[in-house]
Amino acid sequence: MASFDTESSAGLENATYDFVIVGGGTAGLVVANRLTENPDIRVLVLEAGTNRLNDPRVIVPGLAPATYEDEDFDWNFRSCPQEQLNGRKLLANKGRTLGGSSAINLGIVIYPSRSGLNAWEKLGNPGWGWDGMAPYVRKFHTAAPPSDNNRDFFKGMKYDQKDQGNTGPVQVSFGDQYMPYHAAWMDTFKALGYPQDEDPINGAGTGPFVSPGLVDPVTHARSHAAAAYLGPEVQARSNLRVVTGAWVEKIIIEKGSNGENAVATGIRFSKNSDIYTVSVAKEVILAAGTTQSSQILELSGVGDETLLQSHGIPTIINNPGVGENLQDHGIVSFGYEVADGMPSGDMARDPAVAGAAMAAYQKDGSGPLGMVALVSAFMPLVDTSEDERNQLLQELQASIDSPETSRTHKKQFEALHTLLQNPDEPTVQYILAPFQLLPREGEYPKRLFGLGHPGFFISLVSLLSYPLSRGSVHIQSPDPKASPLIDHGILRHPVDVEMQARHSMWMDKIADTAPLASLLKKGGERLHTPEPLTDLEKAKELCKELVLSMYHTSGTCAMMPQEDGGVVDSHLKVYGSANIRVVDASIFPLEPRGNIQATVFAVAEKAADIIKQDLN
Repeated sequence: MASFDTESSAGLENATYDFVIVGGGTAGLVVANRLTENPDIRVLVLEAGTNRLNDPRVIVPGLAPATYEDEDFDWNFRSCPQEQLNGRKLLANKGRTLGGSSAINLGIVIYPSRSGLNAWEKLGNPGWGWDGMAPYVRKFHTAAPPSDNNRDFFKGMKYDQKDQGNTGPVQVSFGDQYMPYHAAWMDTFKALGYPQDEDPINGAGTGPFVSPGLVDPVTHARSHAAAAYLGPEVQARSNLRVVTGAWVEKIIIEKGSNGENAVATGIRFSKNSDIYTVSVAKEVILAAGTTQSSQILELSGVGDETLLQSHGIPTIINNPGVGENLQDHGIVSFGYEVADGMPSGDMARDPAVAGAAMAAYQKDGSGPLGMVALVSAFMPLVDTSEDERNQLLQELQASIDSPETSRTHKKQFEALHTLLQNPDEPTVQYILAPFQLLPREGEYPKRLFGLGHPGFFISLVSLLSYPLSRGSVHIQSPDPKASPLIDHGILRHPVDVEMQARHSMWMDKIADTAPLASLLKKGGERLHTPEPLTDLEKAKELCKELVLSMYHTSGTCAMMPQEDGGVVDSHLKVYGSANIRVVDASIFPLEPRGNIQATVFAVAEKAADIIKQDLN
């Protein structure tokens, strides 16, 4: 990609744009691209982070961990101490560069579920169920089919090209150098009685599947939001301006009189040491992500009046829902030593092996650096008696009935209770990573991904598809550059703790089942606990010790009716405002199953269509 100047701030003093989009990440660039398809609409994108479109750490899919903790790429936030996790702080990794988190994540593409999105619609969001979202799940991407070699390697792989996206900018593909564990994954689930029954892009499916990745099948470069939606043709549009290093301080909002909605008239931001104010003719669109869209609303006077007063911020729209309802996927990682002579990504500790991988990638994009080397499975709660299941459902019902449960959570828990009543509903995602993860080092990603433990391992990971635990994100200061206070809340709900423990115990069963078991060292070292887990209470304690954020935060500007604690309506407009919208993962009323970037792309595509319709 040729150089694209986003550094200049020339001409921004007192400029006016139809739309100002705050955040040049996964959602913001989708909306910027789609709005500027109309040459008469002028759009400014303000991104606080960098432009690293030509940096190999973004371009080469396998180099993602090299970006973590580096402020050129990553906000590198930490949560407040989590009392339910023995006081640990969790890492809140988040993209701080054009392309946002899609530019630095591990690249895995997982599609939301029919039942999960239908729950969104049931919460009072017409048009946001599966039927309303499925076209957008396909619109954002173009899928390359698996090769004949892939189909031979992964026996029983369900994939039909007609089900995939075929016109979208994001390129989605499969790898070319899978390891024996990846094939064994499919066969092991089959041996456990769970062969793949459907391609997850169709919104359902139980059992294992091959997760595609955000990788261009021709160049083997990462196909993140900026690469896909901000290509040379889009960069050349005279009606689009993108500015990096632009730190938004607040939206300038005029309070409505006589019951009228408040109107955003501009954006105040700093770049270097200069302050700019840009006027907005039509709308302000927040795409700053779950941790910062709510932060910017609060800094602008939209939020809980008591909190705003405590920081000396005049209240323009009083909405206590702003910043609440934070949801995240917590991951529990188990590590298993591989049999002697078996490959593992841990071999990259050897400079010669790492050098060979880079040489292969530079030659023709092949090898482990040019692919997403992860496979997944969706599974219901198994090895659990009907009585134990009913007990969990009763515990959830008790929290619905509790006077301490807020109206927001009551409505959400009712929707999830309906979902979980189906014993076949997958409630966990398992992932196989052919390298070690060190979760006890989880606050520091350089150590988590650092391959620091001697020996060669694979990791199995479990994450709850529909967590019940809730946290929050709020300002700690009126200073726009102060980090928000992030409370992940992972495993705060007792039902989550038990489900996470039961699903985690089942990972040992996966590892002990052939053919996967035959690839692991008999009596080999285990990075999570020396002996297989058989005791539920011990498993619960281990989950609290090991669980980390999967960086899938959502929900802090929830799309729900205002009386239910919502922040935006089903057109994504902030309640009480005439022209402020939110288009990122913070609008999710419920966390979708799986890695959320595909859902973020789909939401942003739908948001762009809604904005265009509202203009007419």
